[in-house]
Amino acid sequence: MNALIVNMSPRAKGTSAMLAGMCVSHLERGGVPVERLDLYPALQDPAMLYAAVGRADALVLSGPCYINTYPAEVTAFLQGMAAHPDALHGQRLYGMIQGGMPTAHTHESGLRQLELFARKCGLTYMGGFVMGMGAMLDGAPLDKLFNGKTVKRKLDAFFDHIQRGEPSPRQLYLDAQFKLPAIGWRLLALAANHSINAQRRALAAGKPVAQ
Repeated sequence: MNALIVNMSPRAKGTSAMLAGMCVSHLERGGVPVERLDLYPALQDPAMLYAAVGRADALVLSGPCYINTYPAEVTAFLQGMAAHPDALHGQRLYGMIQGGMPTAHTHESGLRQLELFARKCGLTYMGGFVMGMGAMLDGAPLDKLFNGKTVKRKLDAFFDHIQRGEPSPRQLYLDAQFKLPAIGWRLLALAANHSINAQRRALAAGKPVAQ
């Protein structure tokens, strides 16, 4: 079994790239031949990209959650693969998606996108991993997260599933979520609303707003 790991973020050193690198290192330690690509530069040479897809037995796609799912270029990549069925031969497909929100359900639609793609194109969808609070990492190691040790342990389990060519259960990444009491979520919501209202007032008064 050999694997292709694709960083689907426009940032070569961001959090999605860091997760892709972790996956590469884990699989290589397990003796799995691995090829890694950054999607955005690879899109300039589609023939090379689809050839790499065709060589792989397992595809692992790691990307950020922008507005509810992966960036638009990822959709273009999936559409391109669908239009080049010669590159697809029933590969196992895994996904990783990370975003700023701490809860998994706010990012899961990206994995659903991959699942639908796999179903349409004859691939075998094997599950994925959702990681919240990825924006605060900005490519830094996982120990910067409040729940970094838990996330690392669950990611290693996810990579083990890839290495063994088996499905990864949804519960794995749900167990990695940052746990916060209800009052904590309420305080976060109040703080976010306060910030939004302050920006609205500043805009209404013609004052500059920090981006």
